Amino acid sequence: MNRKPRILLIPNVAWWIIGEMGKQIIARFGDKYDFYFLPETLLGWRPDLLQALVPAIDAIHCLNESSIELFQDFEPAALPPIATWIHHVTTWSPHHQMALDQSSALTVCTSGWKEYLDDRASGRVPVTIVPHGVDANFFKKTKVSSQQFGIPDDRFVLGFIGTKGSDTDRGRKGTDVLLEVVRKAALRLPNLHVVLGGIGWDKELAEFKELGISASATGYIRKSDLPALYSALDVYLLTSRVEGGPCTVFEAMACETAVVSTRVGAVPGLIVDGVNGYSSDVDDSGSLLSAIVALNQSQETRIEMGRCARETVSKLTWGTVLSPLEDVYDKLVELKRKNGLPSAGPAWMNDSQALLQASCAADTLANVIPRVRNRSISPAKGFRMLREMLNEQSIVDIAKGAAMLRGWSFSTTFVLNSKSESH
Repeated sequence: MNRKPRILLIPNVAWWIIGEMGKQIIARFGDKYDFYFLPETLLGWRPDLLQALVPAIDAIHCLNESSIELFQDFEPAALPPIATWIHHVTTWSPHHQMALDQSSALTVCTSGWKEYLDDRASGRVPVTIVPHGVDANFFKKTKVSSQQFGIPDDRFVLGFIGTKGSDTDRGRKGTDVLLEVVRKAALRLPNLHVVLGGIGWDKELAEFKELGISASATGYIRKSDLPALYSALDVYLLTSRVEGGPCTVFEAMACETAVVSTRVGAVPGLIVDGVNGYSSDVDDSGSLLSAIVALNQSQETRIEMGRCARETVSKLTWGTVLSPLEDVYDKLVELKRKNGLPSAGPAWMNDSQALLQASCAADTLANVIPRVRNRSISPAKGFRMLREMLNEQSIVDIAKGAAMLRGWSFSTTFVLNSKSESH
């Protein structure tokens, strides 16, 4: 049997940053490996898919440490080699420890996180740095229509992009500092407008409006709208305490938006203060505020800083920064094939691209529909989220995604029933 090595990619979700990283991996290495992109939530609904895949693949890359839990009931000898991407550690968790114990390789985003995990691993598991990157052809300065994203005319626009729920991990996103900086900035900048990008900001938006602060929230943001949103901002503010990247800083810089950020993740090696952005120590709200006020005073500074920012990150394309993964994958495949080739697998493995599209739709349905059912969001809001999140999916892909969740066969291009006959 002469075929490309098969690698299972498991993001925690298909539709946010880690899912996007998985798609960039496929774009970079798809000529060399066959990738099977199945998000964690979907595999939780359909463990039979995982049971069918495991004997038929050469390696697994968990793109988030939480995905390692999917394999806790497998016999270790039955599993192909696993790599786990640990993006950040707020508190060392059982998932982190499980990833360390069960992985043949670990990937991280920065030298700081490599040093941290090397110390934890004590040489038991190799740790490879795979930096964050950006699609500079997609993320670039874009014309924004008047009052798009709820922004009034002639305002100094400060923004942040991320779901409110991402701060539940011991406040790692620093939203308390973000809100403090916004409140203080509003006292000094009467023309300020704040944009909160992402879901879950209703309470904060209401608070700002009670304080008389001009503000808007986008709700779920389609990827296609992100360049316009970054371009609509005068300053992108990040107040995180712990990060792996973050991707949003790279994306804002690619869109020539001035960035003010805490020194987390890749930021210390990315931002040169006063040249292509401003950075401060974690929790230093005073320094963050001073940088915002200074940028408000000079449009010329913002423009030049944005130009330098794009020049910096345009060298960090995904195609370049993901290169170290090739050696990781080759070693995992070699480790697997010492004991023979994997099995042929079920018929639906023959069309990995169709599987990716259907699994992305299934992941959206699996994340939104239960929230409507348990009334954590209203039916109207759930319908709006589905419409926006499925915007780039075809009707056929959505139907296949629904079929995947229900375990039905849907054989227009492949068979979704994992119990079908193998080749």
